[in-house]
Amino acid sequence: MWNPETHRACGKSAKEKAPMEILFSRRTVLAAIDTLEIVSTQAETSALFLEFGPDVYRHLRGESFSVKKRMNDLKTFVDAKPKQQVYGGLLENVLVERAAPHLPSEVLEYPWSQPVVLHSVMAQFKHALAQDDYVVIEGKLRRTLPEDIGMPPTQSEMTVLLDRHGFIIAQGHLDQALDAHARGNWASANSQLRTFLDALLDDLAAKIDPSAVALGSGQPRRTKLSAAGFLSIPLNEWDNDGRGFVNGLFKRLSPAGAHPGLSELDDSTFRLHIVLLTAALFLRRYDAWGRQ
Repeated sequence: MWNPETHRACGKSAKEKAPMEILFSRRTVLAAIDTLEIVSTQAETSALFLEFGPDVYRHLRGESFSVKKRMNDLKTFVDAKPKQQVYGGLLENVLVERAAPHLPSEVLEYPWSQPVVLHSVMAQFKHALAQDDYVVIEGKLRRTLPEDIGMPPTQSEMTVLLDRHGFIIAQGHLDQALDAHARGNWASANSQLRTFLDALLDDLAAKIDPSAVALGSGQPRRTKLSAAGFLSIPLNEWDNDGRGFVNGLFKRLSPAGAHPGLSELDDSTFRLHIVLLTAALFLRRYDAWGRQ
């Protein structure tokens, strides 16, 4: 007989045995290490390494070398041995958690206080966290999106699918968008995000209907995708009169017309997230297209 208590216990056990996942992208983990580097003395670096245990610190150089070289050893270790378990969780996650409290608050204590100017290394860490949908509030990491929407896994999946199907041009624009966003170059990031989505949809149209190659970029090729059933009119993904989701998304990405427009961290990160989630949906759909 089915026992709900046994069922719940089994479910809990399975959950507990599930492997832990890396919560942050490689870019964010490396930026966290860079942040720890600029705030740590030799003694603090040694103490940090010792906390990670012998499986980690025996691969890292000692105090006769500079903190920078020792932190570079740590970067090499993270790349060579992903998901290394240390006290507190996976090494990648622990590194980000250790670095986050070092980001100073940018909230002005008084109206007349001078604005806080982040060190360039910390600014890159902050921007990388934003790409992974995290912010630091009062020294603690906080998600900006629901937990089910994991941006690092989404980015990893997209990289695989873009490579698998030969979307080289689109991948190049995405890489440039991510790099620009990490540097805080919002206008460049916004421009590359729109160009990435343009290139992806153009190439999707050409692969699904080779006659689309003769068409111009943008609207004509998206209309082809709609005619082929790839972009759904019933789901309001596309509307030939310009009122569909994809139509509206491109308008949002270029509110001032063809120019991508200037913005700031929140706006550029919003654009980044919505483009990544939309592109991931279309890439998964195309990946299954030939098997339907």
